[in-house]
This record gives sequence, C-alpha cells and structure tokens, in this order.
Amino acid sequence: MNHIRRGLLAALICLSPTAALAQTDAAEPVDDAEVIAQPEEAQLDGAEPDEGAPPEEAPRELPREEPRPDFVPLPTPPAQAAPVESGPTCGARAHDVAAQAVVRVRSANEWAAGFAYHSPRHVVTAWSVISRGQGTTVYTQDGTRYETQLLARDEQLDLAVLELREPLEGVTPLAPAPETSAGLGRDVVAIGHPFANASRLLGERGEGLLRWSIAQGRVGAVNAQGIQADVALTADHTGGPLVDCEGRVLGMVTGAGLLSADLGLVARVSRVDTLIEEAGDAGEFLGNLRLTLGLGAGLVIDEEGRAAGGFYLTLGAVLFDRVSWMNRVGLYSGGIDDPVGDVLEHSRDMVRVESLLGYRFFVDLFGLTTMYIVPAGGLMVMHQRASARRVTVQPGCVPSATDSCVAIVEENDIGAVARGSASGSGDEWVVRPALGLTFLFGGNFEIGYTLEIGGLGDLEPGPTETYHALRIGFLM
Repeated sequence: MNHIRRGLLAALICLSPTAALAQTDAAEPVDDAEVIAQPEEAQLDGAEPDEGAPPEEAPRELPREEPRPDFVPLPTPPAQAAPVESGPTCGARAHDVAAQAVVRVRSANEWAAGFAYHSPRHVVTAWSVISRGQGTTVYTQDGTRYETQLLARDEQLDLAVLELREPLEGVTPLAPAPETSAGLGRDVVAIGHPFANASRLLGERGEGLLRWSIAQGRVGAVNAQGIQADVALTADHTGGPLVDCEGRVLGMVTGAGLLSADLGLVARVSRVDTLIEEAGDAGEFLGNLRLTLGLGAGLVIDEEGRAAGGFYLTLGAVLFDRVSWMNRVGLYSGGIDDPVGDVLEHSRDMVRVESLLGYRFFVDLFGLTTMYIVPAGGLMVMHQRASARRVTVQPGCVPSATDSCVAIVEENDIGAVARGSASGSGDEWVVRPALGLTFLFGGNFEIGYTLEIGGLGDLEPGPTETYHALRIGFLM
C-alpha cells in the first residue's frame, strides 16, 4: 500500500504542486517508521520500484525569465539653433546711413578720411593731415573734387574743420549720437579707407574694396574728451567718423592704430560743435614753422676727381612748407692721391658746414606719391687738415751699423699734399659760395647736390677749386 500512495503523491505533485500539498495534508497519515526504516541508499538511489507501480514523471522545469536588456538612454533632442536675425546688422545699418557723408581728404602727400557735419559745407578731418599748409582737397564717392579753406582747429585733439567753397551735392551731414550710444560695451562702427591707394593696383579685384568700408567693435572706455574704441583700424581711418548702429556720429578717429591695431582713440563730436560755434571766417592756411632734423651720408669731390666720404647731420627749419633753411655739418676723410716717391702715406680730414636757403616746389607724381624740388643758395665753410709721412735722408749723415741716416717725417702741409706744391699752410679754413638742388621724396627721403665755387671766398689767395658734394639722407 505504501508504494501505491507514493506513486499517487508523485503524480499529484507533477500536476499541481499546491493541490498535491493540500492532498497530502488531507490523506491518511503515512507510516514514517517504514520510510525511516529503509536504508538511505534505497530511499535515494538504490531502491528498485515495485513491479506494477506507475513510472515516476520527471519534474517540470519552471519557465525561465528572459534577461532584461541593458538600459539604453533615450536620444537627446538636438538643440535648436538661435534664430538668425532677418534684418540688417548693426554695421549694415550704420553704413547705409553714414557712408554717403564720408569723404577722402588730401593735403600734399597725405591722405585721410573725413565726414560732413553740421552742414554740407563743413567737413571734419584730422589736423595732422593738413598741417603742412599745402592746400586741402575733398573727394566724394563719385570722384567729385571740392576745394576747401580752414575754418577751425584743435591741434591737441587733432581736430580740423574745413569749409568748402561749394556745398557737397547729394550729401546729408551726419547727426550727433546721443550720450547713451557712448556707453561701455556699446556697438560702434568706424568708416574709412584702409589701404585705399592699393585698391587701384588690384584692378577689378579691388573694385568696391578698401574704401568706404566699415570696421565694427565696441566702446572700451570713455572720458570727457574722448572715446576708446576697440575696433581694428589703420592709419587711413584717421579723420573718419565713429558712429553708432543708427549711423549717428560719436566722434572723429584720431589715434588710428597708434597704440594697437585693434584700438583707436576718438575725439568727441561735442568738441567739433564748440569749434564751429567759436570759429570766425574761414581762410587759407599756409602752414606753420617746423623744425627739421636729419642724418645722411655724403661724398665730396674736388676738381681733380679726388673724393672724401663721410656723414653729416642736418638741422633746419621749414616755414609754411615752402621756405626751407637747412644747415648741414659733416665729417669727411680721404680725397688724397696715392702715395708716390718718398711719400709713404697721405691723409686728409675735413669739417664741412653748409647753410642753404631754398624754396620748396611741390610735385604730384601721377597720384602715387609726391616730391619736393628745392633749389637753394648759401655759403659753405670748410676746414681741412692734410698730412703726409715721408722718408728723408738726413743731410751730412754717414751711414753706420747703428744709424741708417733714414728718417720718417710727419708733415702737416696742406699745400704740398693737396696741390702737389712745396708751399702751403698746415691748416686751412675756406668760405665759398654754394648752390644746391635737393629732391625730397615723400617729405622725408632726400637726394641732394651742392656745387661749391672756390677762390671767391678763400681767406688766402690761391688757385680756384671747385667742389661737388653729393648727399643722401633722411629728414624728420
């Protein structure tokens, strides 16, 4: 009976574990002693099933849970780009309003920008550009030229106000900007002509470039007289306007690239208002008195073709950019024939001073550059000292083992050395009339020639000597 009960119990467990457990509790009790009495091996492995007993079914495997997939984060939606402004930019708005009032200004070999302000007959530009007094011409975008006169100036702020003989056609003067436009960090725009002269060399590639172009930045600092604009500027922006985004003028660019290529100094437009209010009648400006310093190298050639080279220093003055008075002091050495005969060595040192009064003629070279032609006349003062080392035989001397009777004599005889004669003085000062011609390129680089005619002003009578002096130098 026990084996029958065990088979029924196994069948119930296979069909329903819960029902089997409940049925086991309700069935009549099993004799545990019989089960315990059987050997452990028989209970587990070694017992053979009774004949006729139903085979035990293998226990079912419970369904396995599928492993959960790894966590995959949801994709982040792409960030939306900031909306693009559909309207014109600050620089475009400023250019549309202000560019028509910007002009180019030329005086002698200097170019700059300028802008119409207060009225169509008034143009504001940089004083440093017109200070030479060579006349100032204004050019508009269409190439029209306007002659001007000086109305007012402030040399400390580099401001100048020009009055045109005729009003600008089709130009609306710029309006002043409110004080709020000069706040720190405000957007500002400079309009000028960076490297404008180079645009002609580019041909069609330069059409519409490098002139009437903008540079945009921000206000970096302010004070009562000026504005620091953190804007990329060149020297050709000098004299141009600094405007706000609405094209209203804040001031005039003065120190373009003076301290840094990305920083400019601007004179406030309120100072321009004061200059115009206090100005009298406009008039011609001929220039001021300017001191000039220079350094150069020269070559002095006498009538026999002997040359002496050296350096010279220039100290002079220019009045109204027309009348020049130049004084040059030079030190030269050489100009002696090769030693011959008993002469071992020749040398000559010269101190040369020339003082010439001239007149400067301004010449425009095809619009590319300018030059001055300066004829002049004056005096030349020269001091020269010549020496020679000669080999001589002592008269009456008898050669011996200790005395060769040969001596080397130092001679400072300018006549004997320079002119080849046996007479003359050791030192000589001469004063001669001189005529000069100088070519001055760009106002600074000079090439000159001076003709000195001897005999007319020599302190001592002697043969006429003509000297030619060539020089090349730099003036400041």
